[in-house]
Amino acid sequence: MTAAWLALAMFLGSPCGWLAPLAALDMALMLRLSAAPAGRIRAALAILGTVTAVVLSYWMMAATQMGQLLGLSPLESAQRLGPVLAGELVRHMTNGWDVAFAALALVLAWRFGR
Repeated sequence: MTAAWLALAMFLGSPCGWLAPLAALDMALMLRLSAAPAGRIRAALAILGTVTAVVLSYWMMAATQMGQLLGLSPLESAQRLGPVLAGELVRHMTNGWDVAFAALALVLAWRFGR
């Protein structure tokens, strides 16, 4: 999901925060297909997977932007990027809608992950 999110974000030139709920639904579906037992554990795994997908996607977007400026590949830039710089880049590229979609994604992960 992170690779698809990053590719679409770079193609459109925006963070595409609306993909966070899709990441949550994807995680819930993958947990159901893997026959994970229903209940709180599966819901927690869905939330954890969704948080991981969102954080990793935004980290890679920040790393890709920084890497383009420095002539580094996205993976090289992601390894060298610090949390403070990544946080600032993400803060400047996102808006309230992106945060709202991320919050919605957590609710959807919990609901469909059960």
